[in-house]
Amino acid sequence: MLAAVLALSASFTWGSSNFLAGLESRRRSVWITTAVSQVVAALSAGLVLLVAGQPSPDLWHTVGPILGGVAGAIGIVAFYQALAIGTMSVVSPIIALQVVVPVAVGLLLGERPDMRAYLGMVLAVAGVAVVSWSNGRSSDRAHRSAILLAMITAVCFGIMLVGLNVGGRESPYWAVFDARLASMGVILVYFAASRRRFDLTGRDVPVLACVGLLLTVSNILFTVATTLGYLSIVSILGSLSPMVTTVYAQIILGERLTARQWIGVATVFTGVFLLSV
Repeated sequence: MLAAVLALSASFTWGSSNFLAGLESRRRSVWITTAVSQVVAALSAGLVLLVAGQPSPDLWHTVGPILGGVAGAIGIVAFYQALAIGTMSVVSPIIALQVVVPVAVGLLLGERPDMRAYLGMVLAVAGVAVVSWSNGRSSDRAHRSAILLAMITAVCFGIMLVGLNVGGRESPYWAVFDARLASMGVILVYFAASRRRFDLTGRDVPVLACVGLLLTVSNILFTVATTLGYLSIVSILGSLSPMVTTVYAQIILGERLTARQWIGVATVFTGVFLLSV
């Protein structure tokens, strides 16, 4: 039960971070949004690690989170770009398909949830697919590009979740720090190599810093949850952040889902209930 609560809390904080990042990516360069938020995420993860005083893990439990962080950096850029050019309430649910990667890994490693959990998995993933089924025109180039970027993001984020799980079972705070540090490194190296202009004012920093802080909190909540429950279940409950982003888009941006997509949302929450009890 505690693992489910932590995973759902991770979804909420991650979804909040993604919504703010999506808004900021529409106002300024995706790269600036990514660079600032990743620096703050790495610094905050380092501060948590310092306070926790957790001993450093062995090499294997470090490599996993680092590789996950690299994949996460690619996914974050693709996601923020998708949010900037596409409809947020359509793009976001596709990201929840990231669960396919960790669920497959968990089952291959021998996890065997009960039948109720399997039904919950099917309903949650099916619901996300329904929500993602847009009425947008297939000839809309921006729409197609946003969907493609979202699918790339889902794969990258799935790899990141597995990486956090690999390191988290040994040292959860180190796993988050390693992943965030790797993500920051990839983004800053590319930023410097491409000689992009860093156009930022002091007024922009608080919101971008909030994006990074929420990202770190969500990573910590998810990683700790994987130490308490099955990766296959925790990854689904921890990957519902797109639902949170979609709700924000509905309320704040006035985006609207179709009746069919609302059925998808209800299906997702039914699956969540089965996975949480």
